[in-house]
Amino acid sequence: MLDWVKNLFSNKDDFESYEWRTDSSIFNFLADNLNQEGKLTEPGFDLPDEKPANENELRFAPGLLDSMLGAQDSDNSKLEIDELVQLLKRISEYGDRKSEAKFYQLITATDSVIGIIDDFLDRAAKLSLPINPHLLNFSKDLAFKTDHRNSVKFGVAMIGICGDKSLSNQIKIIGLHDEFTLFAIVALSGFSDNLINDLWALAKKVEGWGKIHAVERLAKMELPNDIKNWLITDGYKNSIMYEYLAYTCALNGELHNIIKKETISNTIFNSSTEIITALITGGPAEDITVYQYAAVLIENYVRHATVHANDVSVFIMLTDIKEFLIELQSDDIANQSKNGWTQDIISNCLIDIVEIINGKNWSEFVMPALQSNDNTLFWRGKQAAKILNIDIWDIVWQRLKNDSSDSSLWYDVVNEAKPEQADEVINYAIETLPLKELATGPKDSLGIGPEYARHQALDFIITFLEGFPTKGELIILSALDSPVTRNRYMAVKALQKWGKANWSEGIAIKLLHLSKIEPDDDTKKNILRVLKGQDLSY
Repeated sequence: MLDWVKNLFSNKDDFESYEWRTDSSIFNFLADNLNQEGKLTEPGFDLPDEKPANENELRFAPGLLDSMLGAQDSDNSKLEIDELVQLLKRISEYGDRKSEAKFYQLITATDSVIGIIDDFLDRAAKLSLPINPHLLNFSKDLAFKTDHRNSVKFGVAMIGICGDKSLSNQIKIIGLHDEFTLFAIVALSGFSDNLINDLWALAKKVEGWGKIHAVERLAKMELPNDIKNWLITDGYKNSIMYEYLAYTCALNGELHNIIKKETISNTIFNSSTEIITALITGGPAEDITVYQYAAVLIENYVRHATVHANDVSVFIMLTDIKEFLIELQSDDIANQSKNGWTQDIISNCLIDIVEIINGKNWSEFVMPALQSNDNTLFWRGKQAAKILNIDIWDIVWQRLKNDSSDSSLWYDVVNEAKPEQADEVINYAIETLPLKELATGPKDSLGIGPEYARHQALDFIITFLEGFPTKGELIILSALDSPVTRNRYMAVKALQKWGKANWSEGIAIKLLHLSKIEPDDDTKKNILRVLKGQDLSY
């Protein structure tokens, strides 16, 4: 980095002629991809500076990288911030064009700027630099006249420092993309006359990490009742995981007060079902164990369920609550007394849940879900069927026959198949999967994405074959020639389960050949272990 910066600043002629502004800007791209509701259309989510995805490279969801990474404290980052601050000083005081170009190239030379931008903004703000005309104009050009996401982020953040309210609408447009929502929020926080409404309007138009950032910031403010209600009915919903916002919205939307009412609407009850599901599931954020109104929420939810329990989602939720309460009852109740739990509340909830579950023929609700073309409803139907011990083989087998390209249906079939159905499943896989097309030769491919749906189906079938030595040899041979590393590893694992005595000569030859050309080191080691009759190394 040090050598690169020195070279960067020594090449003066390049910077004198370098023009970084463009009419093909990210801002113009976003503005051109808005629908009538003011939301981004699907084409608008693929930013023009998106690098072509390498097949072995995981692509981060927009805004995820900035959510994961924090401030950097390395010598290189400190040096970079020092250089940027000095450049900004010259830009602000003199409008120096070479400094603008150098600044632009520095911030666009890395994949992410989240590690330095906060410290940079703090340093810049303390200098009390003159805003007009040069600093503001430079910030606007970065935000609205460039085609690189890093420069847009810097420009938007710097506009927040400049405090120009006239740019609110442009900032809001940029904030519609999850990659920039966080930066738009920071800018709006610097000059908005009605920050609550601005954040609320933005939160309603984004779905991913942008919504998570917007709702988290919004929830910390003094909110009117209509926004609190929105937190409960819609605020927690996002395309990443409901678990990220369930606690925040339940607490700040005051769900505990709403659910204590004598009657509630179907909308509130259904939202409560989803919020409680996320709280009990837990995961990346706060869950039911730290929610101080947990007992109030669950006790009143069960009370309302006597009226509203009319679909499989509620049946699943009541079953989950039952398991949670049984586990809670077996633990030291004192640990959860801070959340309002007592033995009486737990016992009464369990009694009521059992009465609700036993009071309906839930299979009548499960079958329509299992016949649904809605994947979410179908998934819930499968969950409920498992709880009720309903055999769904005929249903999943018919669905697979209707669409053998859906890898999730292969998963369902191999998990529901009984031993006597193994031959039928294996023969159908050989008939319907394009095994030759899947066996294009070993590569070190992750096999992620819709174009690898058939390879994902192969995963499930190979796992199924572990329990049926010698069956489906053609599938195993194809998997050993798959470009997807995971396919080959799972085939090796299946062969280890079979035992060498059940290998054909063709399999032994193929495996020996693969041991010499396998591109993935870990898989190669496991192939050699299996050839020696040893267990896999995990």
